[in-house]
Amino acid sequence: EQIMFNVFEAMKRHDEEPQCHWVEVIKEVVEDVFAEETPSPPMERIMVNFIDELEEKGDHEIEYCLQHLESSRVDESPKVEELI
Repeated sequence: EQIMFNVFEAMKRHDEEPQCHWVEVIKEVVEDVFAEETPSPPMERIMVNFIDELEEKGDHEIEYCLQHLESSRVDESPKVEELI
């Protein structure tokens, strides 16, 4: 599908209805539709899925480590009793 605009013609009548000459493109929506309609090669899908799984696994490992760090936190100001 192709749309052609004659800019010179549009500028002659720019005061009539300015909203009529606006074209809005939402990049994210266009990319999503393009990705859905353009099948990726099988090898590319395998690699992308593998990378996604690795990232998810890494996120879980980071969360696990953070939980253990929090639970084994050392008191930074220990209470010490002075002996005389």
